Amino acid sequence: MKICGLITEYNPFHNGHVHHMEEARRVTGCDYLIVVMSGNYVQRGTPAVIDKYERTRMALNAGADLVLELPVLFCTGSAETFATAAVSLLNQMGCVDCICFGSELGDIEPLRRIAKVLNDEPASFREDLRLYLRSGMNYPTARATALMDYMADEYEDLGEILESPNNILGIEYLRALYRFNSAIVPYTIKRWKTEHTSDQPFENVASATTLRHMLYEDDGAERITPYVPTYVAREIALKFGFCTPVRGNDFSQLLQYKLMTEKDHLTDYLDFSPELKERVINILPEIYTFKEWADALKTRTYTRTRINRALLHLLIGIKELDLKDYIDEDYCMYMRILGFRSEAVALLSEIKANTNLPMISKMADAKNILTPKALRLLQFDIDSTDLYRNVVYQKFRTQLKDDYTAGLIKL
Repeated sequence: MKICGLITEYNPFHNGHVHHMEEARRVTGCDYLIVVMSGNYVQRGTPAVIDKYERTRMALNAGADLVLELPVLFCTGSAETFATAAVSLLNQMGCVDCICFGSELGDIEPLRRIAKVLNDEPASFREDLRLYLRSGMNYPTARATALMDYMADEYEDLGEILESPNNILGIEYLRALYRFNSAIVPYTIKRWKTEHTSDQPFENVASATTLRHMLYEDDGAERITPYVPTYVAREIALKFGFCTPVRGNDFSQLLQYKLMTEKDHLTDYLDFSPELKERVINILPEIYTFKEWADALKTRTYTRTRINRALLHLLIGIKELDLKDYIDEDYCMYMRILGFRSEAVALLSEIKANTNLPMISKMADAKNILTPKALRLLQFDIDSTDLYRNVVYQKFRTQLKDDYTAGLIKL
């Protein structure tokens, strides 16, 4: 039995994701695909456009055998946190043979080399990084610039490689595999037809960014139809205006309340620096929506994604110390199953035989199988799901099920 892991968000699920699954099966020769997926919030620091249970159903219909939820504490973190937690989860299963990720480069060897440099941090690279940070660069830019200085003779197109978001995530997956000394074998496939942030569809493929923008329009369900599988188009048409699309501005009223009531304690929250706190306090009476806050706080030092994440962590209640608590526990302390295919029973048995991680298939059983610390990690997901549900109700007057009543998605 050969098992391949995919680390995903599916925000929303589209034809490119089907291609990824098909290519993962082809290049790895795997028998089963395990998907580790963000829940109701994603790494770019925003709510998912459609809830995690609907996205799970879409993934299973496309050919995933098992879908696991990446805890919200990690899936809303930096690229390093997101990637390391997901790889840790797959590694702790003890039976995953490989992972397959998409990249703009499509060649794993340069990504391996970059990952090795970042993990080893040679002295000259480390010194350049410090200098660029002191000059006022944000961390991603400073790191990329220091890498280009160190590796200029090796790759002429290094700058382009480091500007591409899927390459960046791929490098972080490889760093995590090195860090855990994992036996999991990495594969990469070249991103299909469109770039991650491209606003131009090509044939039957459009980026997730483009599809989200389409969904925000009144005729969004119709506009995305050429770019998603038939079953996804059907489900989104049924759910459009009923529970999707969800976007950051839907959380604006609560965000404003949290900023006002927590303004003296903002630096307790993950990704909130003292500088960000002061800037919030200075403009607090003037800004009202999630997007306006992100626009107003973005600077040369703080990327838009970093700001989004800080605001989202404030909304959810994730503090700086919360993340530190779980890094020492190899991040994920359990496996939360969102859904699986009936043909994957043998896969579940294989995982159980090889892992020490508790497997949650019924939320009601969690309190009996998890430690208090693991339960606290799970509680972040429960609470953030309830927040998402409440926002959906306020926007659409639709009641989504909570994590206790939703149940597993089985196909």
